[in-house]
Amino acid sequence: MTSVVDASVVALTTNPWYWRFALGIQGLFDTRPRQYAGTVLAGLCFFAFVYVLHRVGSPLKERYDRNGVEILQSIVGSIGAILTSVFLLFVWRLANELQAAFSSFSVDHQTGVLALVTFVTLSITYSLTRITKRLIKYTDRLSITPHQRELAHHGVQIGLFVLAASFVFALWNFDPTNLLIGAGAIGVVLGFAARKTLSGVLSGFVILFGRPFEVGDWIAVDDWEGIVTQITVYNTQVRTFNEEHVLISNDTVTDSEVINYSKTDRLRLRTDVGIDYDTDIATAAGVATEAMESCEEVAKTPSPDVIRKSFADSAIVLQLRYWIDRPTIQQKLGAQNEVIEAVKDAFDDEGIKIPYPQRELLGRGEAGGLHVVPTTADEGAELDGAFRRAPPRRQAATDVEEPVEEDYAGDPDEADADSEGDAKTYRSAESGDVGK
Repeated sequence: MTSVVDASVVALTTNPWYWRFALGIQGLFDTRPRQYAGTVLAGLCFFAFVYVLHRVGSPLKERYDRNGVEILQSIVGSIGAILTSVFLLFVWRLANELQAAFSSFSVDHQTGVLALVTFVTLSITYSLTRITKRLIKYTDRLSITPHQRELAHHGVQIGLFVLAASFVFALWNFDPTNLLIGAGAIGVVLGFAARKTLSGVLSGFVILFGRPFEVGDWIAVDDWEGIVTQITVYNTQVRTFNEEHVLISNDTVTDSEVINYSKTDRLRLRTDVGIDYDTDIATAAGVATEAMESCEEVAKTPSPDVIRKSFADSAIVLQLRYWIDRPTIQQKLGAQNEVIEAVKDAFDDEGIKIPYPQRELLGRGEAGGLHVVPTTADEGAELDGAFRRAPPRRQAATDVEEPVEEDYAGDPDEADADSEGDAKTYRSAESGDVGK
C-alpha cells in the first residue's frame, strides 16, 4: 500500500502539469457512475457555452463588424469543443477504453488512435475553412470584388483539404500512387454514376476562373433573369426581380446562352408599335422620334430612331429603338413605361391610329361571291337589295357508280355488252342527252 502511494506521489511530482491534470481528472472520476455524471455535465456545460456565445454575439454584431464577430465566435466555439473533447478523453481513460472496445473487432490500440487523429484533423480542417471564409468576407473594406472573394475562398478550401489529405495519408503510411491501381475501371463506374455532379463541378470552375459574370451582375440565363448572389462549384444562385432565389446548375449555365447586362455602360431597348395602313409612315416615324427624345429616361446619345419593321395583318409595325445609360432593371422598366406613354399621347394628338386586329372577308368571283342567307323573312327583307340568296346547288345528271363484283359475274359476253351499254349511258350523261 505504501509503495502504491509513493508511486502516485512520484508520478505527480515528476510528470508535466498537463499529465498531472489528466491524472487528477481520472482520480476524480474513478467509477462508472461518476464517469457518466461527468459526461452529462460536460455536455450540459458545452451547450450552455454555445448558447451564451450566441447570445453575446448578437449585441456585438450590432456594435462591431458582423464578419469579425462571427470569426471570433467560430474560434472560441472551436476551442470550447476541443477542450470538451479532451476532458471526456481524460474522464473515460481513452487509451484503456479504446483498447478494450476495439479488441473485439481485431483492431489494436494504435489503429484506434490513428482513427481518432484522422477525425480530429478533418474536423479542424473544416473549422479552418469556415474561419477563412469569414476572414475573406471581412475583407469587404479592401478593393476586391465579391467574385474574387468567392474565388479566394474556394482556393483556400481546396488547399486546406489537400494538406489535410496528405497528412492523413502520411499518418496511415499510405502511398497515394496506389490509388491509380484499377483507376480505369473505377473511373468509368464513377463517371457514369456521378456524371451530372462532376459536370456541374467542372462547369463551376469554368465559371469561377473564366468569369463570364460575377456576384452582383444582372444576367439572363435559361428563362431566368435577375442578380447573381452566389457562385459555388455546384450551382449559381440568382435572385430574380420577383424576389425568387433560383439555384441554377452550373452545367446548365455553361450549356445555355448567358446575357450579362452589367458588362456594358449602356443598353438599347426595342418597343414595337403598329400604325394604320392609311397613315403616312414618315409622319408617324417623326412623331414617335420626337416623343422618345422628350423622355428623361432615354439617353440623348445615341439618339433614338424608328425602324420600319414589317407588314402585319392589321398594321404596319414600327420598331422604336432607344438607349439607356448605366442599365439597371429599374431604369429599363422606367424607360419602357415612359416611351410607351409618350408615343401613345403623341399619336393621339396627331390623329395617328393604332389599329385593332382586323379581318376582311372576300368571296371568290368564280364561286359566285360571298352570300349571306337570312334566317327569317324580316331579315330577308332588310337584306334585300344588298345581298341575295345563294342559288341551289346543281344536281348531276346521273350518278356514276363504282363497279362491284356482281358486275363481272355471269357470261363474259353479257358482261362485255353491259359494260358497253354503261359506257354509252355515261357519255350521254356528259353530253346532257339523258332522257331524250
